[in-house]
Amino acid sequence: MPDTRRRAIYGMMKTGLSFVLLPSCLMLLAACSPTPSDRIAKNLPAYEQLPKEHQAKVARGELEKGMSPMAVLLAWGEPEQKMAGRMNGKNTERWIYTRSGTGWSVGLGGGGFRGRDSGIGTGIGVTMPLGSRPPVSCNVLFEDGKVIGWEAVNGF
Repeated sequence: MPDTRRRAIYGMMKTGLSFVLLPSCLMLLAACSPTPSDRIAKNLPAYEQLPKEHQAKVARGELEKGMSPMAVLLAWGEPEQKMAGRMNGKNTERWIYTRSGTGWSVGLGGGGFRGRDSGIGTGIGVTMPLGSRPPVSCNVLFEDGKVIGWEAVNGF
């Protein structure tokens, strides 16, 4: 392969790589779940109104019986699903948090053919574990607006 053509392909790969890696890294950072400290910083007045013992638990991402929905939101974030109901004559609400084991992947590939054509490919995708880790669902149960319990349930 002539040297000028090799340099041109290398230049395209280098430019293509920066076009892929920079947006990919930004997407990965944006997809990261906020931490309790991130949520507290955005909702400082609500955090400061919590009882001191709940503030300490929330800051560590932990739950405690008697917590308000706001404390759970600060500790664990927004649930994927909320379900209202009644149990023993009292209003209940179940918040469902699911971790499916999905993740991000970034790929870069290249190929060439004999002759004049060659190509470079890139991609970003969502990965699903194949039998490595089943989904985990965490359910938080509220009764009349206070946490009465929570449980982790393994999936299939």
